[in-house]
Amino acid sequence: MSRLQDQDFTYWFLREAFGWDVVLQLTWTFDRAPGTAALQAFTDALTASRLHRRLVRPRVPLARPYWVRSTADPVPSVRHDPVPADQRDEWARALLRTTDLDAEAGRCWAVHVAPDDRGGAVLSLTCLHLVADGRALTSAAVDAAVATRTPAPAPSARPPRRLDVSRLGPVDDLVDAGLQLGRAALGTARAVRAAVTSPPAEAPAATPVRPARSAPALRAPRAQPSWVVVDTDTDHWAERAARFGGTPNSLFVAVVAGALYASGYAAPGDPVRVGVPVSLRGPDAVDDERSNATGGVTVVVDDRPSAGGDLGPLRARCRAAFTAVGAGERPAAYHLQSLLQVLPIALVTRVVMAGPSGMPDAVASNLGRFDGLARVGDATATTVSFRGDSRGVRPDRPERFGEGVQSWLLETEGRTTFAVAGFDETRVGSVSALRDAVRAELEAWGVRGDVA
Repeated sequence: MSRLQDQDFTYWFLREAFGWDVVLQLTWTFDRAPGTAALQAFTDALTASRLHRRLVRPRVPLARPYWVRSTADPVPSVRHDPVPADQRDEWARALLRTTDLDAEAGRCWAVHVAPDDRGGAVLSLTCLHLVADGRALTSAAVDAAVATRTPAPAPSARPPRRLDVSRLGPVDDLVDAGLQLGRAALGTARAVRAAVTSPPAEAPAATPVRPARSAPALRAPRAQPSWVVVDTDTDHWAERAARFGGTPNSLFVAVVAGALYASGYAAPGDPVRVGVPVSLRGPDAVDDERSNATGGVTVVVDDRPSAGGDLGPLRARCRAAFTAVGAGERPAAYHLQSLLQVLPIALVTRVVMAGPSGMPDAVASNLGRFDGLARVGDATATTVSFRGDSRGVRPDRPERFGEGVQSWLLETEGRTTFAVAGFDETRVGSVSALRDAVRAELEAWGVRGDVA
């Protein structure tokens, strides 16, 4: 049993305050459909994984909700009518907003599959961000894919499934409520100390000024992001990055940030803020049962990365940000997370909505390398992509999930694939506009790949 952690609070807050569920998705496209037995084995493995949980609300105020094992018995949802091959990704994307997921009912993830009209198939795994971050979800998917290629053990040899944990009693909740109050007080003290001891800020003249933009809701009246998926050879991607003095990750950040300039979201010379998630899991995370263990850094790009130029400065800026996180450096506001968790949701919502949007202009989430992910049974996917979105965003409300663009990259079986979502409808409100912006950056860096 584990209670919600600090990194989970964002997704719990969005759910309670705005009615949103942030949903993650892995999508496989196959030229040859996996067999029925493989799909069932894939689903069975996920049922035994860390994803299969149910959220229980506490009985005592200030105590945190906690996880128990779900007793649901999922089955893969199979569509029988073929999907046109050129609409496979569109079909999968629709599942982000339509899949019936409910953490308190124990339905935290779902598997869907559909044949296409060319003999292939598309496979989707959707999952609530509340129950898993990107690496946890993808690691569980790798284990499930491997299980489809491994003979099932005899019933007597199978490890016993962990039993569901009973509801905790009021005493347990009282203890956790007290701990939360103590953590809130300690976090507030640390925030004050960090604010007092932090070095003075640079002079305003030395700090790039971020241009004022209208509210996200005005720039995204439909609250419907556009999507493209980039697929390229991993060795080729690494070669292009090295050619310009960078790493595969710094090239990824450069392309995502560059798309903002290519689309007109930012003018030359305007700084943009790029949020870069960082995994807080150790090198051996097999026994790490945390739902979310992801921090983040913000890399400020002072000007459009010179396409085809030197990636060294951006690489150094990213490295410095990662080093600071690894050393435990945090802004003062970071320490206030525990305080926010004990305040009423309505009060936190008023505080959040009263100030300027804290969203970065772009998010570049590099999940890393996951060999073994692409093969399900005896079928190997031509592409595997990852994306995320928030379900329940209302166009008539002022809140929005994204700002400019967001992207998620993963490597598997020698392919580097990243999905890009365009949230600013005035700049990348159509697939063609987003595709043109991303393709312009790839071509400028000499990257060969498909942009679909």
